[in-house]
Amino acid sequence: MESDEHVSVDDIFEGLSHNRRRLALQYFKQYENPIELDDLAERIARWEQTPTAVPAEVEVEAVRTALHRTHLPKLDELGFIEYQSEREAILTNNARITAAMENAIIVVGFLYDEPAGDDD
Repeated sequence: MESDEHVSVDDIFEGLSHNRRRLALQYFKQYENPIELDDLAERIARWEQTPTAVPAEVEVEAVRTALHRTHLPKLDELGFIEYQSEREAILTNNARITAAMENAIIVVGFLYDEPAGDDD
């Protein structure tokens, strides 16, 4: 996707439709480029556990595999990140993520605003 190409609202909501992608976006907001896949997988596995639980290595590996095969390619397709799968490194496009989130907020706000009604 071109960097100046507009991300459609449908694509934004599809990108946000899975919890792990939302957690990844939260992580990207907290850390600077480049982001390592192993660090991201470890953090998401922790967030998916109870606050005091430490995820087992098998759980971290399951998150890592899902990120690598499904979620990071999807976020890359949307232009939110550049996923360098051979290096397992992620470069975020924070300006694009912010613009997409602002657009989503506008749409959700519009959908939940009180409709203009008749005074009858």
